[in-house]
Amino acid sequence: MNEYRLLSIDAWAEAEGGWTWNAWYDAGRVPCEYVNLPARALLRALRTDGYLSAASAGRVAVEDDGYNVVIVDRSTSEPLFAIEYGAAE
Repeated sequence: MNEYRLLSIDAWAEAEGGWTWNAWYDAGRVPCEYVNLPARALLRALRTDGYLSAASAGRVAVEDDGYNVVIVDRSTSEPLFAIEYGAAE
């Protein structure tokens, strides 16, 4: 396998903070190498691929939950996209 699924995330805000993934949708495929990129390089690659807009610069961050590399809104931590690497292991 040389690609991982990129998921678009629909999440609900929890009353005590944090987010629960309500649903996720297949948004495409990205090279496996993306999960090992430094955060800035990953975000740049996702912009180049058209998944993130230029307006996302400085507004998103990268987190790893042990199963997915998650792209989150920097100000709210709302999950926006995830690279699902855990399903392949």
